[in-house]
Amino acid sequence: MGLFDIFKVRKITKDLEKQSKGRADDYKFTKMLSDNSFVNNEYGKVFETETTNAYQRLKIGADNKQIDLMLKLCENLNPPYFILYVLVVPRHGHEQGRYQSRPIENINEVRLFFNEYKDYLETDGRHHVWIGTVDNSGILIYDQHNVIFAYGSLEKYKRTLRTLGFHEKPFSFPVPHAHRFNTDNDQFEEKILQHWDWSIFPLTEHDTYDN
Repeated sequence: MGLFDIFKVRKITKDLEKQSKGRADDYKFTKMLSDNSFVNNEYGKVFETETTNAYQRLKIGADNKQIDLMLKLCENLNPPYFILYVLVVPRHGHEQGRYQSRPIENINEVRLFFNEYKDYLETDGRHHVWIGTVDNSGILIYDQHNVIFAYGSLEKYKRTLRTLGFHEKPFSFPVPHAHRFNTDNDQFEEKILQHWDWSIFPLTEHDTYDN
């Protein structure tokens, strides 16, 4: 992988920028240790139920293969689908915003999209990505904090997760933490925005909220 820049929650320092130079890992979300160094954040294979506004959702932590997990959870959703690519921190001169696909009738087309951009989505903190349903019966959000939020039939999701070895346990984002942007991925920012004729919408406050 190429060089990384680091965006630290609420603060960017020159020391942290220097620390990122020459790193050859592909971490997108890191936590700070007591010596002020940053290491990959690991959740384990866990999930918990959260209540937000009038909705319940699952917050799911996975240390790797997040796209494979998202596609497995997508099997619990009913077509037609849509994909929402949320570009929070553009690094290649593009417009910040929510990029929404046309309706997608076939889950295989969803799989093809995510498998094409899997490495980019899993190794960079500049974005979120959603799989939604046109009838609004379910949504999966792969967040830049390296978690998946699942709305819809929670019991179906839980059965899938338990089959895959996940267990229910409260967990939270580390504070402080850092989102990392791999300069080698800039080419894929260009490519993903050319994949479809996206409909573009402004970001919401929830897209940029960090805690």
